[in-house]
Amino acid sequence: MTKFSLMACGVLLLTACHDDKNATSAPTDTITLYAAISVSDVMNELIKDYETTHHTKVNVSYAGSSTLAKQIEQGAGADVFVSADMDWAEYLVKADKVQASTPLLKNRLVLIHPKNTPITIDMTAQTLNGQFDGKLCTGQTDSVPVGKYAKQVLTAKNWWQGIQGRLVETADVRTALNFVARGECTLGIVYATDAKMSDEAGIAGEFTTTDHAPIVYPVVQLTQSANAHAFYDYLQSNTAKTVYKKYGFDVVE
Repeated sequence: MTKFSLMACGVLLLTACHDDKNATSAPTDTITLYAAISVSDVMNELIKDYETTHHTKVNVSYAGSSTLAKQIEQGAGADVFVSADMDWAEYLVKADKVQASTPLLKNRLVLIHPKNTPITIDMTAQTLNGQFDGKLCTGQTDSVPVGKYAKQVLTAKNWWQGIQGRLVETADVRTALNFVARGECTLGIVYATDAKMSDEAGIAGEFTTTDHAPIVYPVVQLTQSANAHAFYDYLQSNTAKTVYKKYGFDVVE
């Protein structure tokens, strides 16, 4: 039986309840985490802390949320999933893969340029086309969360129609970031936290949060093991929240 409820903040909280006969109570010595690549830096620090304090090995796979969710749907053995949007968590609920899910982090979108070729974009202009030469890079706009958000802001600014032919769409946000850092794209749309972690990209402009849906990262418990539940709780702990903020994320309270 699966139950759904709405949080006061308007974000969907997903919980799943299963018959006791399906429960797996035996703890394991390892946990497998699947996480959006945009949280890789902060998760690496949290994993190191968790392994030390809980004496549990955490195996992790980073990729685009869409790629990971489809792998989980097809039977990949992940215990916990951190997605860069709520859509892919809901996708797994519909596939009956979720034990519990809660909104965890918030992020923002920025426009970036290669560090050695700075450019400033007028974010209030009628068009983006005349303001730069070259390509604009972001995630795949039909599936990768950062690309979906990027399409929303470009559409809200009436820039989408004119820029489509110059888009380079990638499998995840870090690939888009790297294309810009190497100068293969003149501009990129990425998360503010990714730009913060890069020494090779600068910020050309910031998007207002009203131009796109809220960027919310849920944490999802996929299996019923005691270790999976403990790690799921740890990622929501005050200890973890302090680390998230250090890396530039906002925490969903």
